[in-house]
Amino acid sequence: MQWRRRLTAMMRKELYVLLRDRFYLFMALLLPLLTLILMGYGMTSDVKNLPLGVVDADQSRESRTLIDALTASGYFRLAVWEQRPEALEDAMRLNRIRAAVVIPSGFSRRLLRGQRAPAQVLIDASLPSRAEITRGYADAIIAQFNHQRLRALAARAPGLDTGIPAVTVISRIWYNPTLESRNFIVTGLFVISLLFWSPMLVSLSVTREKESGAILNIQTVPLARWEYIVGKLVPYTAIIFTSYFLLLLGTVVLFRIPLRGSLGVLTTGAFLYVVAMTGLGLLVSVLVRTQIAALLVTATLVMSIGLFYSGWLQPISSLDAAGQLLGRTLPTADFMTLSRGVFLKGLGWEAYGRTLIALGVYASVVVLLAILGFRKRRR
Repeated sequence: MQWRRRLTAMMRKELYVLLRDRFYLFMALLLPLLTLILMGYGMTSDVKNLPLGVVDADQSRESRTLIDALTASGYFRLAVWEQRPEALEDAMRLNRIRAAVVIPSGFSRRLLRGQRAPAQVLIDASLPSRAEITRGYADAIIAQFNHQRLRALAARAPGLDTGIPAVTVISRIWYNPTLESRNFIVTGLFVISLLFWSPMLVSLSVTREKESGAILNIQTVPLARWEYIVGKLVPYTAIIFTSYFLLLLGTVVLFRIPLRGSLGVLTTGAFLYVVAMTGLGLLVSVLVRTQIAALLVTATLVMSIGLFYSGWLQPISSLDAAGQLLGRTLPTADFMTLSRGVFLKGLGWEAYGRTLIALGVYASVVVLLAILGFRKRRR
């Protein structure tokens, strides 16, 4: 059939342009992986080896045990040992420490008597999120210290009421048992890397032909509008989808995040997501005239909606109604949920059948709009 030959010729031409331009190949194949590596290693909310300052006025075995418990956890490292609390304030102001512990004299005596033994924890809150995490670590370590002391006191004096609860609560953490923020961030960054470069790369395609005048050659040949759009869509989708496998390899090998769920579900979702975002880039490119305009529009969509309303750093459910509606204008939120569910929860087809249908519908709609938009511009 004639349309097959025309479509094949269009795809061959577009693929030749892509393969000839090394910069485009770099953007399509390696830039998403580079984004995953740089942001994956650089972005983490874990607090480790935080410099700790100590004032131990008690100089007892119990006070040293508390300090050892803090420093042995891996979250704190002993950086400053002072004799006066005022010196800790100076050290924190000069950024030598980020947290401090002040243990007063009489600390061990109170503990041995079964009394409350006050100790002061100081935290640098110039970065509030880090301060909250630091406080949580310190509270957990001190609570464990208290529990061990109460058990030791109860062992020495069986008849003494130490306040140990009769009910013991055993907590289990699911899906991310090590509480590593990297597991949460990288599985989301897996989606964001495709979001960044897929529409940006293809949005330059039609506008570049408009600026160079090559679009006139397309408009003078008997090429249907859907053949033109599909002829561009297929090569770009194929190249960008190849980067998905590189991202998957980087996530599993470099960051050691196991793929617990269905590879088929993740791959199908990624393919539909790439088609949707490539179609969105084509839609932008047929509606604007210049490459600069295409980049600005695409970057605005990616940064303002795809990044901040995708559920990457905070759940969609925590947003208000307007924020949730805005997040649904791109398929990023759906694929974000699918990606984390497959990686962390081990889910498969039964859990994400509807999500795959939604991604397929979105991809079909944006490709159809790109076809209609190109026809409107050709008049």
